[in-house]
Amino acid sequence: MKVAVVGIGGWGRHHLRVAAQLKGEGLVEVVYAVDVDESRLRWAERVYGAVPVKGVDAAAGLDVDAAIIATPTTLHAAHAAAFLTRGVATLVEKPFAASLQEAYQLLDLAGRTLVSTGYLLRFHQGVRYVKNNLGKLGRFLTAYGKRTSRWPLRPGDVGVIKDLAIHDIDLVTYITGRRAVSVYASGGSTRGGYEDHVQIFAHYDGASAIYEANWLTPYRFRKLELTGEQGIFVVDFASDEAYFYGEEGVYRPRLEVAEPLLLQDREFIKAASGAGGEVVSRDDIVYTMKFCEAAALSVKTGRVVNLDEL
Repeated sequence: MKVAVVGIGGWGRHHLRVAAQLKGEGLVEVVYAVDVDESRLRWAERVYGAVPVKGVDAAAGLDVDAAIIATPTTLHAAHAAAFLTRGVATLVEKPFAASLQEAYQLLDLAGRTLVSTGYLLRFHQGVRYVKNNLGKLGRFLTAYGKRTSRWPLRPGDVGVIKDLAIHDIDLVTYITGRRAVSVYASGGSTRGGYEDHVQIFAHYDGASAIYEANWLTPYRFRKLELTGEQGIFVVDFASDEAYFYGEEGVYRPRLEVAEPLLLQDREFIKAASGAGGEVVSRDDIVYTMKFCEAAALSVKTGRVVNLDEL
């Protein structure tokens, strides 16, 4: 497999590292590093042996089997389109696109070509444990996700909903199979044009969830809790631990040490090669984008927003 990593700053440099590791596993033959910054390209060639390509226009004609898009969100659609229009399997970092409308357009453009997005926490071992043991909860009642940190080192092209809260929004659906019907959100912006703090209440069929996220609290907090009639599951992404609180007390399973990004990209490359592989479905991509935009609309209007409205 020949793989292009587009955008090698921020998360892109991690995708490049993983692609080089997959080359060592025999899953990848050639890795192309695509960026407009020549110093980054020299670094990618020196450190990972990647073939440097300056700019997406130059990359549009590359003979590749798969592409990973890790450029700023406002460029996702245009950069992904450069590969999808040629039938190249493409994984786009989250959020999949700058807007729901853009996501629909990109998925239509993809046609039958494999397309996915970067929900790497689906591959976290704590999440896998909870999903595989969900029956211990009994009837699922509610979920609570909380993510805080200082301002991220990224372009100001997306708010805290699509940057942080989107992970827990996806994970609740991935683990439980439930999708929200409506959302009510409160939040705002202390600077810039996008929300930097938010609290979202989501109504599911027979269950509910609260998602809290901000870029203001000076501590990196990452937890997801799922509560049922028979117990509570907690995944702490900061410490990579999971717990089950049940009738017999607290149980902490021993989790396998594995990097979620490596597992995600490995599965994507396998899927791109036709050898199976787990990827995020198009329906899940649309659902999370729709949820995020419903929450953002609720923040602006102060009303409950049904996802069917979007």
